[in-house]
Amino acid sequence: MEERNGCGAGCLVILIFLTMPLVLLVGVLMTVITVDSAQLEFRAARMEGTMGHFTAGELDCSGRGPCTWNGVYVSADGSVTKPDAWIYGYGPGELAEGERVAALDAGHDVKVFRPGHYDLVGLLLWAGFSLATLLLPVYLLRRILWKSRPKWTPARPAGKVPRL
Repeated sequence: MEERNGCGAGCLVILIFLTMPLVLLVGVLMTVITVDSAQLEFRAARMEGTMGHFTAGELDCSGRGPCTWNGVYVSADGSVTKPDAWIYGYGPGELAEGERVAALDAGHDVKVFRPGHYDLVGLLLWAGFSLATLLLPVYLLRRILWKSRPKWTPARPAGKVPRL
């Protein structure tokens, strides 16, 4: 195989047999995470789960994303308590430390929801990244195979002139 752009046959072997399966694996893992998260988000959107209350503890703005309220979630009947919960749907200025608000537990380990709020944008972003990661190896493999195909031109019969 001739060398193209400084990448010979060895580079193509590494790209096809090492990198592409790893990218596919990452895409499959991202898809599993997305489907798992989608189930919880759809439960929250349909208001399915255990209603209770969330007591705001502290506002955490240490991450790259938006600030989150950490605190304690207790179900309405008192059977479920999550001491390390955080609530989705409240911004930094909407709660104060010690304030108690209604919350919905849709089944996540630590995340509870403000009733009527769910993370559709985050879910769509995860789905988009998952799809792009799954389609990237297909796109790259197709380009590699397209560039390495033999150039074929149809042969013209001798003595015949093409008609316009």
